[in-house]
Amino acid sequence: MKEELMLIIPNKEYMNQAKELIKETIELDNDNPDKWAGFSRLNEFENYDEWLQKIADELHQEKLEPGRVTASTYFTIRKNDNRIVGIINIRHELNDYLLNYAGHIGYSIRPTERRKGYGKKQLLLGLEKCLDLNIKDILVTCRKNNIGSAKTIESCNGKLENIIYNPHDEDNHKRYWIKL
Repeated sequence: MKEELMLIIPNKEYMNQAKELIKETIELDNDNPDKWAGFSRLNEFENYDEWLQKIADELHQEKLEPGRVTASTYFTIRKNDNRIVGIINIRHELNDYLLNYAGHIGYSIRPTERRKGYGKKQLLLGLEKCLDLNIKDILVTCRKNNIGSAKTIESCNGKLENIIYNPHDEDNHKRYWIKL
C-alpha cells in the first residue's frame, strides 16, 4: 500500500505526538549529530504553545529574532493514521549562514519511520511549498557522511555544487541546488 503524506502547520492537536517525537529522537537517535535537523527548535521548548507561537512569528519579518529569516515549519503527517512521520522547515530566504551551510530546507524523518521512502516524499512536498513561495532555486545541504540525506536530495534532482567545511559544527557539508 502506498502511504500518502501531507504537510500540515503544527497545531495543538499534535502536541502529544510532538512530545513523543522528541522522546523517540532522544532515545533512538541521540548519537546522530543531525538529530534536530529541520525541527525548527521544537526540542528547545518545554512549552509546546510557546513553540507554536515562535513558528507563527517566524512567518513575519518584524517578529524575527536577530539573525533569523522568515520560515515555514510543517509536520509531515501520514494520512492513514494521522501520525507525525517527520518535520520540515523551509526558510524563505538565505542569510550568509544558510547560504553556506544550511540552505532553504531542513528536514528530518522520525527514527522509527526511516527507510520507508518518506524522506523523498517529504522533500517533494516541501519543494511544492517552495514553489508556492516563489522560491525556484532551492539550496539543500547535508553532512558529507549523511548518505541517506544525500540520496534523498539527489533523488529530488539535487545537483551537488560543492562540499564546504562548516566551522560551527566542525564537519563537511554537501551543498545541493534543486531548480524548479
